Amino acid sequence: MLIRNGSLIVAVDGSRMSIFRNIGEAFKPALELVEEHHDPTPRSSELGDDRPGRSSQSTSPRKGAYEQTDLHQQAEDRFAREAAERMDQIARDAKVDLVLVAAPRALGVIRQNLRAETSQKLRAEIAKAFGPHEAEPLAKMLEKHDA
Repeated sequence: MLIRNGSLIVAVDGSRMSIFRNIGEAFKPALELVEEHHDPTPRSSELGDDRPGRSSQSTSPRKGAYEQTDLHQQAEDRFAREAAERMDQIARDAKVDLVLVAAPRALGVIRQNLRAETSQKLRAEIAKAFGPHEAEPLAKMLEKHDA
């Protein structure tokens, strides 16, 4: 995949976001960490331990239960929305190509929350999860990726 020198690669996982700059060649990227954000999301049991609600109808003996709310997933979705806001800022301030690499669920949340102008600046969207300090494996994956 062609990634121009100076392009920014944004890698987002559930609670981590790393922004890398390509300092290498277009077909052989070398990434340097520009900024990193971490949202230490506690386990769901630490976020809330309430049991799911129950419902009953006065006209029927039937009872039902509400599904348990996944508070951990809600926190990860909130972080993905914040990542989209940060990408919008970058797209407004910098005149560089953007590449988004994110875990599939985070990618969906980010897509929904990006401004149209930012989406147009995206060179590629890749649905893969990478950790915050994985510049070398990320660069190798981008080198082999077909956009």
